Amino acid sequence: MKTPKPLRSAALLAVPLAVGMALSAATAPAASAAPSAPGPHPAVDVTLRNADNGRTLNVRTDDGVRVELTGSRSEGATWAWSVPTTSGSQAFDRTTGGTSQDGNATATFRAVRPGTAEIEAYQRCIPEPGYLCPQVVIPWKVTFTVNGPARKAAQAAPAERSLLGLIDRATARVRASYPQAVLMVAEGDAPGGPTRDMADVTHWRFVFNNRDNSSVEISGDLDGTLGPITKHGSRWIGALPIDEKVTMTPAQAYDRLQEADHDEAFRYVSLVKPMGTPPWRLQYHFSHHPGGCDGYAVFVGSGDVSPICGG
Repeated sequence: MKTPKPLRSAALLAVPLAVGMALSAATAPAASAAPSAPGPHPAVDVTLRNADNGRTLNVRTDDGVRVELTGSRSEGATWAWSVPTTSGSQAFDRTTGGTSQDGNATATFRAVRPGTAEIEAYQRCIPEPGYLCPQVVIPWKVTFTVNGPARKAAQAAPAERSLLGLIDRATARVRASYPQAVLMVAEGDAPGGPTRDMADVTHWRFVFNNRDNSSVEISGDLDGTLGPITKHGSRWIGALPIDEKVTMTPAQAYDRLQEADHDEAFRYVSLVKPMGTPPWRLQYHFSHHPGGCDGYAVFVGSGDVSPICGG
């Protein structure tokens, strides 16, 4: 049987031995890490590749990190990367991760709390039929120190204290990993109970549909904080995509509700374009139960008010 020649790796800084066999390789020119375009809390702040092995970096909570590791081919074998993982303290949450048949691996992480942690992966040889591989594992690791948020982030900008600003942030975060995702619904909750002040509706959940019949959701608060992305194997149904720019705030919608002599307090607010009798229009729903019919709809644009379920 033939033995494939070992990989010449651009990221080879250390090779632990296994079963007494060694791997030698030359180091190719390094590719630099590529920070994303500057801005407050971009969805991905640092992108890391093969040549970033061994680096030590500083990030802040809520920063995003993307790892893109490139596999390689040699005669009779693929040198494939594992899905990057995090170790050490629980400073990172991994939000996506996967591998491909050509040996590549990707993952995205979000810094969630201060601490020190590593993001790690390894590369190994996968032989084709009739070939053998050297019993060698090539490690890749980057060490992070996660610091608390910058002082200026303690007071969020007015746009970040509104639902409209939070929609923009959630959409940017999701589309960094799912570029064709489209918003289907935004569901808000006033943790303190029913309220007439829409500033109390601070916690929001956003659901996006993907083209591959899956959906993802992400939750956030009006202070600008966003949680991890969760993927589901089915699409969100019963509503149409929110594909237009939202111009009415929950407070403005509630003002219209009061003008229509509906002055009660509500805990749950949602933004949705429900399917049903045309015309399908974007609307806010104010209710006492999540997704309930026990309340009123305010149509974005016209400001018309009607019972949610037409009763």
